[in-house]
Amino acid sequence: MDAFGDYARCYDGIYQSKNYKAECDFLGEIFKTFAHGPIHCILDLGCGTGGHAIPLAQRSYSVTGVDLSERMVEKARAKAAKAGLSITFRQGDIQCLKLGQTFDVVIAMFAVISYQITNVDLAVALKTARRHLNSGGLFIFDVWYGPAVLTERPSDRLKIVETNGERLIRFAKPVLDVVKQTVQVNYKVLRLKGSQVLDEVDESHLMRFLFPQEITHYLEIEGFRMLHLCPFMELDRELTERDWNVSIVAEAV
Repeated sequence: MDAFGDYARCYDGIYQSKNYKAECDFLGEIFKTFAHGPIHCILDLGCGTGGHAIPLAQRSYSVTGVDLSERMVEKARAKAAKAGLSITFRQGDIQCLKLGQTFDVVIAMFAVISYQITNVDLAVALKTARRHLNSGGLFIFDVWYGPAVLTERPSDRLKIVETNGERLIRFAKPVLDVVKQTVQVNYKVLRLKGSQVLDEVDESHLMRFLFPQEITHYLEIEGFRMLHLCPFMELDRELTERDWNVSIVAEAV
């Protein structure tokens, strides 16, 4: 089954305002702060349609992108070709990926690790990241932060986006399970032209939220040392219980 399913059709439209350039600037800041040497090659786990891989390649990094969704990978290849960039994109599962090469940095952006629901899935995903890292390399990822999820509580959301003369309307209805540390986000997306419905997508995404001690524990078991935990895109600010998204920097030992 293709990850994200039909949601891939409207993915770029829904997230057209996401500032991938700024997020890659943030990654660059992390590289300068924590890397032991120059960064040449990057593995992007859960690369989606190339939102991070493409601007990173434009900054002269050698990038390999992997995503479970073949539809996402096809879109990423097309976008890279249009930009005149040589990026390796391939379909693959973070649970069993073995590329036979290592990288200076592995990234898993946009809550890819929060899609690893069980303890086994989480451990295997971290093992995959470690397998593809040079010793001393950096693993950078972001997750839903447990204290904030329990403080803020998920709520129904509505997002409306205008794109190419059409309108995308996304309804998100979350269901929180405190015991399992998950939020099931039920999406309905309508694509309209005027009052005509051109497309309708119904999809459910199950997300796990995590806590600092458990993140550190799993990282250490799988061969990492936790270097830094901070609010997403804010390297120098202390975390609070209002920070829903957090970034983690770990080093392969």
